Amino acid sequence: MAVVEMDDSVYAQRKADRIGMLMARDTQFRDSAPLDSVVAAKTRPGLSVAEAMATVMEGYADRPALGQRARELVMDPATGRHMLKLLPRFETISYRDLWANARAIASEWHHNGANPLSPGDFVCILGFTSPDYATLLLANTHRGAVNVPLQTSAPASQHAAIIAETEPRILATSIDYVDNAVDAVLAGITPPRLVVFDFDERDDDHRDALAEARARLTREGRAVVVDTLGEVIARGRSMEEPSLYKPAEGEDPLGWLFYTSGSTGTPKGAMFTHSLCMNTWTGHNPMTAITLSFMPMSHLVGNGYLLMALSNGGTSYCSPKSDLSTLFEDLALVRPTQASLVPRVCEIFYHRFLSDVDARVAAGIDIATAEAEVKRDMRERLLGGRLVSVGCGSASLAPETYAFMESMLDTHMAIGYSSTEMAGGTVLVDWKVQRNQVIDYKLADVPELGYFSTDKPHPRGELLVKPSRFMGGYYKRPDLTAEKMDADGYYATGDVMAELAPDHLVYVDRRNNVIKLSQGEFVAISRLEALYVHSPAIRQIYLYGTSERAFLVAVIVPGEELAERLGAPGGHDAVKAELRRALQQIAEKERLNGYEVPRDFLIETEPFSLRNGLLSEVGKHQRPKLKDRYGERLEQIYTQLAQDQVDVLRSLRAGGGDMSVLDAVNRATQATLGVGASDVRPDARFVELGGDSLAALTFSTLLEEIFGVEVPVGVIIDPTGSLQRIADYIEVARGTGDSARRPTFASVHDADSALVEASDLALHKFIDEATLAAAPALPPPDGEIRTVFMTGATGYLGRFQALAWLERLATTGGKLICIARGANAQEAGARIEAALDSDETLLDHFRTLAADHLEVLAGDIGLPNLGLDAASWTRLAETVDLIVHPAAHVNHLLPYNQLFAANVAGTAELIRLAINTRIKRLNILSTLGINTVAQMLVDEDGDVRVTIPRCTMNDSYANGYGISKWAGEVLLREAFDLCRVPVSVFRPGMILAHSRYAGQLNVPDMFTRLLYSLAVTGLAPGSFYAADTANGRPRGRYEGFAVDFLADVLTAIGASDRPGYHSYNLASTHEDCSSLDDFVDWMVEAGCPIERIDQYDAWIDRFETVLRALPDDQRQQSVLAILDPYRHHQTPGGRMHLPAERFRAAAEAAGFDVPAVSKALIAKYVEDLRHLKLL
Repeated sequence: MAVVEMDDSVYAQRKADRIGMLMARDTQFRDSAPLDSVVAAKTRPGLSVAEAMATVMEGYADRPALGQRARELVMDPATGRHMLKLLPRFETISYRDLWANARAIASEWHHNGANPLSPGDFVCILGFTSPDYATLLLANTHRGAVNVPLQTSAPASQHAAIIAETEPRILATSIDYVDNAVDAVLAGITPPRLVVFDFDERDDDHRDALAEARARLTREGRAVVVDTLGEVIARGRSMEEPSLYKPAEGEDPLGWLFYTSGSTGTPKGAMFTHSLCMNTWTGHNPMTAITLSFMPMSHLVGNGYLLMALSNGGTSYCSPKSDLSTLFEDLALVRPTQASLVPRVCEIFYHRFLSDVDARVAAGIDIATAEAEVKRDMRERLLGGRLVSVGCGSASLAPETYAFMESMLDTHMAIGYSSTEMAGGTVLVDWKVQRNQVIDYKLADVPELGYFSTDKPHPRGELLVKPSRFMGGYYKRPDLTAEKMDADGYYATGDVMAELAPDHLVYVDRRNNVIKLSQGEFVAISRLEALYVHSPAIRQIYLYGTSERAFLVAVIVPGEELAERLGAPGGHDAVKAELRRALQQIAEKERLNGYEVPRDFLIETEPFSLRNGLLSEVGKHQRPKLKDRYGERLEQIYTQLAQDQVDVLRSLRAGGGDMSVLDAVNRATQATLGVGASDVRPDARFVELGGDSLAALTFSTLLEEIFGVEVPVGVIIDPTGSLQRIADYIEVARGTGDSARRPTFASVHDADSALVEASDLALHKFIDEATLAAAPALPPPDGEIRTVFMTGATGYLGRFQALAWLERLATTGGKLICIARGANAQEAGARIEAALDSDETLLDHFRTLAADHLEVLAGDIGLPNLGLDAASWTRLAETVDLIVHPAAHVNHLLPYNQLFAANVAGTAELIRLAINTRIKRLNILSTLGINTVAQMLVDEDGDVRVTIPRCTMNDSYANGYGISKWAGEVLLREAFDLCRVPVSVFRPGMILAHSRYAGQLNVPDMFTRLLYSLAVTGLAPGSFYAADTANGRPRGRYEGFAVDFLADVLTAIGASDRPGYHSYNLASTHEDCSSLDDFVDWMVEAGCPIERIDQYDAWIDRFETVLRALPDDQRQQSVLAILDPYRHHQTPGGRMHLPAERFRAAAEAAGFDVPAVSKALIAKYVEDLRHLKLL
């Protein structure tokens, strides 16, 4: 793509010409320009923020202020439900009407008898940009309340922590996030009022969500008043309007609180006082402001850009979808005059450009013409042809993306550098210091990294800034505020800069060697380098990355033995492949993320040393010199990888379907992971090449584009899978006949909807009509269990269920048939044994039983016929009495559609087996996580098709997994209705360690990490359930069962002759359950020296500090990465609210008492951690 360089004067002249043309020809542009009279009125001395705001609202009363997509009410013919459908136009509300609504809200806030809102009170707001959201901001400013925007993508625990810290009088939430808001309330303190906005009474889903929110709060005994914003406005219209808020002389109260986490992950509130908020309404932007609001409102830019349009008499149109799915359509409708972008949006534009160019080239247009046409089309049609000001902030842009954006826009796109702490001020624009915002700056030496202000040719050091605008500190965190400021009042940014000339800086590094990649991930470079040199293949490594790129590259000095092979024919490629394997082995051992593994690297034969200046006297990397030596070549790797990806993707989309499947899979792997052809072998695994589950999601989408078949992520990251097996999967899926029968997410559900309906999950979509037709006439089970077929025997619970069934079947001469992934039955069996090899007694016991009573088949629950040959399938259909199914693709990050094959289609295959030839009983493992997707407590008696008729797919934690298990339960209900197949569904929660066998605990789970962390730090709070223990330790409750209890009780219940359909919530009904506080007591008794710290906040601070200082391997095993749930004390209470009576009764009938977590089990955890050499 050719790029024509133009200086600023050329862009400036084009901008001036464009503005002149628009003023002459575009009525909306001309009529939306700021008025000098209003500018003069709002900047009069002595006005408060509310008074300046009122001046603006009244001065532009007749203009359109805000827009939102028009909607019409439609009825779903299948369900009869009414919903709102977006129309291809925007509707607007005038400044006059917007201000009238805000004044009415302020009146109701003020006069509310039970919960009046006073100046200085906090209002937390959860939602995406909308006129209602903006109206709330105006009303709160009118009253002098403190606006606290909440992040919509944050977990409920984070919202609960902020609510607890700010103690708002009102929690306002969009109807789209009302469930999240209720979750936050139930997880912490209860604000007096919950106000729901963006609510439309006509929408059935809106009404149901509001009713459910009220019902949940009532069930939990939370005394919170729930209103819609429309109800608040209606009441306020008849009330006397209070005076506009004006602080007392000499006071500068808090106005806004923006929570930011930065690189720490801990939310901290940046305080914006009244004086800092003043510029929001008095600032003057001379250009016409017609904007599209699509940024998160929890971010300063999201709020600021919307209010900037209002304060200058413009119109801000609110995009309806936070996932940006309507972004292109919205832009074309709005035709903005100004835009503030982030790198991710620029990348979306760039990918759209590449896709459109490819389509035109495929139609016979030459590439230069196609590129010019697409750019013009994007500029004039997609963006509306009247953009006069464009900026981009956050992380830097990749050079090729930036060049494309300026070329497409045909105007300069300024790159801004700032932070929330700067209170709206910009430090750098195009890397030039903004002297109207920056009083002074300096570069501080960073000797540990080799950066000094005396460096030549340019001074380098950490940028310290004394801004003209700065936050009032972090709310309730004076210690953190002081930490970020030096003695002279300079703010430490943490970014190392080079000063090319006075007031001209360029980014170099992060002081703490934490790099923020372009997708927002923070990567600790030094830690990773220390991990990788543990491999004998890697003598030294220098990792390199920038905020413009989504992945790392590296320079590697191979070990001496490996380096000797470089001179042999083909040696370079062989050594590179060996080094890549070494990187992946370390990544797997340390459980690193995909973005922490270098995508490509240079091989260096000369070691880094003091002599060549690449190491310091103490052996540390001299990063500046390493960058000087290798930086240009590493940037060339980035450039080449980017171009290679574009080239390969184009060729694959154009002709991948005509290549051999394996060749296309190999090339798609190269394009997705950026690896070389020499590294991609048929036997290579996707994860070995640096892919994680998110990269697999991208790969899955690409394969579907090429071949027209769904390839689930589970197939791609299968631990026994390879590129050859992925190709084989595609070959089968593209075939015909029974072997190719494979229901997919798209063939079962509406692929374009976020709603998953229980009614979608009909058995005929999964099972052939002949089998379904024959099933009702098949005889019921005879009650005797001779042969059990089981999945999931390599899983944590599954391995002990297999053992329990072997013990039971050994007394009757029966047989257990287990299916596991593997190239053959021997490999599958070895994987089952490997799961039990931590204890010799356990393994010997298993082998003794298995010798006479176990058969292992190689297969996969995500494949048709479970991956079995026809003879094996027929034999199972004829001989099996009971199917036990604990297997699942467990991933709490992947969406439902990617878990569909294993967890839904796999369950359907087992149902097909259960109703084939003879009816078989089914014991199925589900999850208590369906309570989360149901957004309610699910009882044991109800039909999930009725209690949970639909689920909403979103990006919340474990949403996809929970929906997939719900879908499996729906299918089981369908099967029961069809032919009364006996079904037992077990829904477990936390599965704890084995009470007897050594080393058998779920090492990576949250509970194990917590106990390990308490032991290794020697620190615990006085109580996990209170801010301090001044009033003693309150009661607490922790739910969980030992894995052997669950395996034994589920086997006993499953073996009993129980016709019908039974669901069991695996929870204790005891009122005297043990708590985390008890566990700490028992750990001390087991020999762990643990100090109790009375103040919870003091404990969490010390705890985190010690965790961060641990050696790498200990830090990785600790709870540090998932510490957020413990940043605030747990909710006290000893009662269990989840219905679990059926489980208790069934367990007791089978001879089991349902236990609480015991002292002995906690002592066993300590023993196991020592056994595994973790302590």
